[in-house]
Amino acid sequence: MNRNEKAWSCYLPHSPEAEEWGLFILDAGYTVIPPNTPYPPGQHPDDHMSVTSGRTLDSYTLVYITRGGGTFESRSGGAHTINEGDLFMVHPDEWHCYQPDPATGWDEYWVEFDGEQARRIMGHDEFSLKKPVHSIGADDQILRLFIEIAEATQTQSPGFEHIIATQASQIVARILARLRYSSAEARETETLIRQARLHILKNAEQSIDFPELAGELGISYSAFRHRFKQITGLPPGQYQIQIRLNKARRLLRNSPLSVADIAAQLGFESIYYFSRLFKKKTGISPLHYRTDQH
Repeated sequence: MNRNEKAWSCYLPHSPEAEEWGLFILDAGYTVIPPNTPYPPGQHPDDHMSVTSGRTLDSYTLVYITRGGGTFESRSGGAHTINEGDLFMVHPDEWHCYQPDPATGWDEYWVEFDGEQARRIMGHDEFSLKKPVHSIGADDQILRLFIEIAEATQTQSPGFEHIIATQASQIVARILARLRYSSAEARETETLIRQARLHILKNAEQSIDFPELAGELGISYSAFRHRFKQITGLPPGQYQIQIRLNKARRLLRNSPLSVADIAAQLGFESIYYFSRLFKKKTGISPLHYRTDQH
């Protein structure tokens, strides 16, 4: 990307193939707005030009401000002053408006996206409609991803749609990580849960007393269970079962062990419980899974 350029934007159609990917980019770019400059520049579609007076989109947009400041307002989140290093999120069907302060202008990088996968990953509690603005500071890795997306839309090499979709996912993941683990308390919690995950992984075949494990980590069981699910997406017991089932799949594919032996080796109380649980989670019985793999 030519850093001397003041603006670039690219509005992309989305194909059925892009929709199958689960996340597709609709729009990406950057704009350098000097002080006392009209905003927005005149190279956007009509439905995107009402950004200063208010508009509603049917997709997500992330806007990262790397210089200057301004304002952002949304129906659910209210009015916010935007400073250098702030990133704000626009959600589908959410009225919003934003603009730079004429005295400073701003430099903005954005990406607009949608899709089934996008709706899942943007459904995290940290991305609440009531908290659309996040102060992430000067994050070179996030900025690099915005720049790479803009560069890819300029060259449009074969397969670039999937590449920039993955990069947008990385932006969301990095924002989520910063929001979850930026404080000392969050880092301490992440360390405790990492220790718990390692313990479960090493002892997946054994019966684990999770209240006792929580006590060894110095945390109440209710807080441990809540934070474990918040970070991993699963309660501790279900996390252990998932590890067992993953090992079961591997053994069914690659070992001559019988289903009964696999169930016993992995600590399931009976072959019947193992078979019922395996079918519930995968949709097929262990025997059918083994047959399908050969």
